[in-house]
Amino acid sequence: MKKLSLYLISFVVFLNLIDKFFHEDPFWVDCSNEKDLYEYVSDGWRIKKIYKKGDIVQIVGEVKYYYNSNNPQIILFKDNKIKGLNFGWRCSYLEGSEFNISRERFEKLFSS
Repeated sequence: MKKLSLYLISFVVFLNLIDKFFHEDPFWVDCSNEKDLYEYVSDGWRIKKIYKKGDIVQIVGEVKYYYNSNNPQIILFKDNKIKGLNFGWRCSYLEGSEFNISRERFEKLFSS
């Protein structure tokens, strides 16, 4: 019995050491989820567009830009603000779980 408890304690200590030295990659953050979407919609945000893989995001001249992520992105509008929620099981910290932009800036960036 002592041997079994010694092995169990050693195993738990070993797992804790692995967790300390090999922690989660900081490049990835949690994405948005349905709870975030419900909070924004109940706060008065309106869903403007849902991008799925293969949708055309923007056309500049003769060049079409396609949405290429496997997970959807939901664009919300409220007053003069725009918010994009990124879904999936993990998001790059550069992309983040959401992005915020003003309507003027959005129209300046994405007008054809």
